[in-house]
Amino acid sequence: MKLDAIFVPAGGGEQLNILGTTHITKIAPEDTQGAFTAIEIAIPPECGPPMHSHDADSEFFYILEGTLTLSDPDGERQAGPGDFCFLRAGGSHAFRNNTQEVVRALVVVSPGVDTHRFFTQVDEALDGAVDVPVVVDIGGRNGIHIAA
Repeated sequence: MKLDAIFVPAGGGEQLNILGTTHITKIAPEDTQGAFTAIEIAIPPECGPPMHSHDADSEFFYILEGTLTLSDPDGERQAGPGDFCFLRAGGSHAFRNNTQEVVRALVVVSPGVDTHRFFTQVDEALDGAVDVPVVVDIGGRNGIHIAA
């Protein structure tokens, strides 16, 4: 494994389609010895996952463009460019683009192994389609619990 810097140019990285959102994996867990994964996500209007939780993974959202609605059991918050949100492993959360513009965010998931495997399996199984029972099953096998 290379121990020096890893440079990923703009537009570079593995692209996955997850429930209508575009995920570009900038750094995968295998690149960080399982420490984290970093993903640029583009969330189209009226799109986002339902309330869910991760057994092992915490997520860090940094909004690059647009306004994203972030939800947890205490309510909703609007996050815009420059806003940051930490979502703890074990806690419930959801996010949704309630605007008519694409929202872009940098998401870091730690350690990210389960989430990266989940995203890869959903992309392979559904090829961009939305099939809730399949997503719930894949999530359950990867420590992600979806309120369906």
